[in-house]
Amino acid sequence: MKDQFLKALRNRRAKVAASIEAEQARPAPDHLKVGMMKKMRLRLRDQIEFIERMNRNGQPSVVPVVRRRSFRPVLQGRS
Repeated sequence: MKDQFLKALRNRRAKVAASIEAEQARPAPDHLKVGMMKKMRLRLRDQIEFIERMNRNGQPSVVPVVRRRSFRPVLQGRS
């Protein structure tokens, strides 16, 4: 199960890296978008390294999940 999860994380990180390269290859790249994708790539790398480190030590580990953030504005004052 963990091997499948690690494989999925690695694939997701590769897709994010490809998206970064594609955005940077454009004539006018969106630097905000590139920065957000780079942060996501780093979070995925950290998550992969954490899981691999726990597996090397033979300790059971809770797998942290990187969640996508919503870019919709939060409306204040609504119940």
